[in-house]
Amino acid sequence: MRTVVQSIRRSLSWANRTRPSVGALEAISEQSPKRKLLAPSEWLCAITDVGTSRSTNEDAFYVSPDGRLWLVADGMGGQAAGELASLLTIEAIAESLRADVGFRDVSGDQPDSRLVSALEFAHTRVLRYASQHEECRGMGCAVAAGCVSGNSLHICHSGDVRCYVLSGGLLECVTMDHSVVGRLVRSGLLRSAETQDHPDQGRLEQAVGVPGRFKPAVTTRQLVTSDRVLLCSDGLWEALSDEDIAGVLLSDGSMRQLATVLVDRATVLAGEDNITAVVYEHRVSASCDP
Repeated sequence: MRTVVQSIRRSLSWANRTRPSVGALEAISEQSPKRKLLAPSEWLCAITDVGTSRSTNEDAFYVSPDGRLWLVADGMGGQAAGELASLLTIEAIAESLRADVGFRDVSGDQPDSRLVSALEFAHTRVLRYASQHEECRGMGCAVAAGCVSGNSLHICHSGDVRCYVLSGGLLECVTMDHSVVGRLVRSGLLRSAETQDHPDQGRLEQAVGVPGRFKPAVTTRQLVTSDRVLLCSDGLWEALSDEDIAGVLLSDGSMRQLATVLVDRATVLAGEDNITAVVYEHRVSASCDP
């Protein structure tokens, strides 16, 4: 299994490849056993950190070379199986969307349906792999895919990877957790303050690779200049309150600086889980059209 993980990492090579800059600053790529960072421009940065308690990072991210497609996956299934699930999912979505040629296939007609198809493709691939490898039975992952086309933000997700949008000084979580606790909160049967100690905390109702109902949700938002978008795994949003997140996203600095502050704070305050964040600041000229 470890060989497969390493092979997929090399094929994606999002942590090691020298990428062209897509903004005012030169692209920055950093990698260590603990943390991986990719900042293709001053307005985009992705970071994943193993945290303080785990030896394996079951989170993964991907940023397309044009900077207009971002993926965050949070694997489950135990150590290497969870890591493999997230990498298989990232690889399958990127392949389905042909992200390596600038996301052109999604930026045309019906981007939302294409994102859904990409997640469904990943779901089928992970299910098939698990059925063929006994040691991977039960693996899966939560995932969110974000695309900016012109001034439209398209988010497609399954599980509890979240997307936040900061606009006009106000922070909003624009995704809905596909989890037992999330459903109870939405139905009014559980208060947000009671979620941390709930016995079903972390139990997902759907995810890539998990047999049963699979229906990715799609959210579309219009962005204006300087709006900021955060895609993150539960290692971050469980550690930081909405007020904490808003406070950081309202700060001055490059998205690399803000993403680093978010991940550092989550590590200090919790850190038991893997932590992943993609932070983006919108520019009116942003487009993933060819």
